[in-house]
Amino acid sequence: MTILIAPDKFKGTLSAREAAAAIARGCRRAYPNARIVEQQMADGGEGSMALLRDVLPLKTHRLEVAGPLKKPVLAEYLLGEGRAYIEVAQACGLQYIPPLRRNPMITTTIGVGMLIDDAIARGATNISLFLGGSATNDCGAGMAGALGYRFFSDRGNDFIPTGDSLGWTTRIDAEKVNPAIKNIRFTAVCDVDNPLLGPDGATYVYASQKGAKPEDLPVLEDHMSRFADTLERALKVVVRGVGGAGAAGGLGAGAMAFLGAELKPGIEVMMEAVGFPSLLATADLVITGEGKIDEQTVRGKVVAGVAKAAKIAGVPVIAVGGVRTVGLEELPDLSAVHTLMEQPGMTVEKAMNDSAERLEEMVAEVLKSRC
Repeated sequence: MTILIAPDKFKGTLSAREAAAAIARGCRRAYPNARIVEQQMADGGEGSMALLRDVLPLKTHRLEVAGPLKKPVLAEYLLGEGRAYIEVAQACGLQYIPPLRRNPMITTTIGVGMLIDDAIARGATNISLFLGGSATNDCGAGMAGALGYRFFSDRGNDFIPTGDSLGWTTRIDAEKVNPAIKNIRFTAVCDVDNPLLGPDGATYVYASQKGAKPEDLPVLEDHMSRFADTLERALKVVVRGVGGAGAAGGLGAGAMAFLGAELKPGIEVMMEAVGFPSLLATADLVITGEGKIDEQTVRGKVVAGVAKAAKIAGVPVIAVGGVRTVGLEELPDLSAVHTLMEQPGMTVEKAMNDSAERLEEMVAEVLKSRC
């Protein structure tokens, strides 16, 4: 019997590698003679670069860029054989701002544009942007500004819009844009499939996590809606209603409009990078997982992506997690879902403090019940 273990991180407790190891130990307790294959996964958000660094021959480049509040931060990206991989959170991530100072009305993606510019200067001809973990809601305007796009309001002066000023933009000028951009193949790797606008869009789903107050949400939505009109008029690119356009505070839409990027689900990109189809071909059972199995899981996270691929291949798949708010009816490709918080006598403190041990025990019990 071959068991393929392919989890994402359990955020706040276990890395994807640590989660895979704990699940593997549980598998061996139930099936001592089984062949166990551990493959950490990511969905295009946090942790994607670490995974790529493990599986591809890439060099790390580090440089100082403008962070989400325009203060200098040290960011890095990966480059090899003309292909660059940039995790946007390296330049504009929430980790750079203390919780009480987070405010997507004023944060910017300028640093992302600086990373792109550096990669181009080093010979990149194919650039993948991993969208996730941003502190921004600027629709990629800061990124575009760093690459030479100029934005004008009815006052005539150029400026770089942020979440609370996107709607002031009346004209976008591309005359000074780095000419090399048109020869680069850009891919925007999305960890979610949210559209740009509406109740499932960038603002109403994610801006509160980035520090927006309830009264800020309609303001941010209005600015982004007006900016979308300007984008579509000026650059002739439709961004409304596109799945993934709302990723990273609208950076998905910005990548489409300013860079001509193709939007791709992150889990598909990562499965291709690790050779997941080959791993799946020899598996009799797949175990995937993440810390919280919820409504966002359904929108393109690791659990949903792995489950879909496994079902197509005819391999049963079990998901494990810390907690869940959705069931099998929302994730029909799964054979079963088990979480730590559903175990008898479990408390949040136990689940958080002894995650690896608890996960190992749960997997062992689940698999023994299948014997």
